Amino acid sequence: MSLLGKPLASISEEDLALLIGEAEGKTIDFKRDRVGSADGDRKEFLYDVSSFANTLGGDLVFGMDEVDGVASHLVGLSGFSAELEILRLEQLARDGIRPPIAGFAIRAVPLSSGRFALVARAPKSWMPPHQVTLQKTFRFYARDTNGKYQVDVDGLRAAFAASGAVGEQLRSLRADRLAKVLSDQPPAPLQEGAKVVLHVVPFSAIGPGVTFPLAAALAEPRLFPTWKDASSRNSAITFDGLVASSNAQPPPIEQRAYTLVMRSGAVEALNNFHKQEVLPELQANIVHHALKFARSLSRLGAGPPYAIMLSLVQCRGATLIHDYVPNGAIREDLPSETLLMDQYAFVESVWETLPQHGASAAEALKSTLDHLANAAGLAEAPYFDEAGHCVMKLERAGN
Repeated sequence: MSLLGKPLASISEEDLALLIGEAEGKTIDFKRDRVGSADGDRKEFLYDVSSFANTLGGDLVFGMDEVDGVASHLVGLSGFSAELEILRLEQLARDGIRPPIAGFAIRAVPLSSGRFALVARAPKSWMPPHQVTLQKTFRFYARDTNGKYQVDVDGLRAAFAASGAVGEQLRSLRADRLAKVLSDQPPAPLQEGAKVVLHVVPFSAIGPGVTFPLAAALAEPRLFPTWKDASSRNSAITFDGLVASSNAQPPPIEQRAYTLVMRSGAVEALNNFHKQEVLPELQANIVHHALKFARSLSRLGAGPPYAIMLSLVQCRGATLIHDYVPNGAIREDLPSETLLMDQYAFVESVWETLPQHGASAAEALKSTLDHLANAAGLAEAPYFDEAGHCVMKLERAGN
């Protein structure tokens, strides 16, 4: 039995009790006691954590006694602060594993005995391999049904190759989706004109056989709204996935915008692009929707890392105005750049963790926003200071 199918925040004493009689394996390991302060104990913890991330992901359950690798008694932990212990172990993982593992988290589960258990979750990494570097250890670990093992040279070659393939798969997904839009095969019929296309793709979406809880997404229209809207006006499950459309009348009436949540969990949001688009307003909408969709994906179980990919299509002749339009100003007189190509695919950004607010989301998207600004004839995105901090007004980002 594995706990991976359940969100970490939802794990209860009852869930842990059901593990009694289960054997350790690829996705779970049991520890009776807390991680000691000796170097060997700390390294063992890091070997376990990195081995999960380098394989299928998994959970370390502290406070569970075991006999020959089989859980026997939920004894719990006591005598120290759960909060301080979580901080210690999270810091140890950050400092002792390279690259750091995105999404690593620990939860204290209260027990009826007055004690608590700790569940440390290392999700499957899409940027392997992760190396334990504490005190210059420099070791790589993975897992099989017998537990963790040190990875040999052939295993490292395979891990590095798989890591490089992730980027290619993400770009291939975008190219395929844009081809469908341009060949008049979008999920909803579209009004004429230039279009902005935003893809928010959890790395888990490129794994084989992945399915996303579309029914849960359908039940809450505010989770995946159409561009510039607080909620979708029309939503339907189709062959492509969950399709939210913008207009009062649903398809087959042509739509201004749609949001597609694919069966894999990848999100595609498309909106008509005005002939004269104000660059900072466009930036703010990109940040808002990227953060909104990432939060919704995380809420429904598709956690980070996320690839954020931005494209413009059918946009030749459209204009990007460099700054907000003052009252009474004539748009044609303002500094701007006319787009000369039919299609732009901007460099992707990767969020290894979920940004906490709009400013941090904008800063994590800066490489994409800079590339967009380049298309507008600017060296970098406006409304960032010299240190790269966002100074845009982003009150609604992610709401």
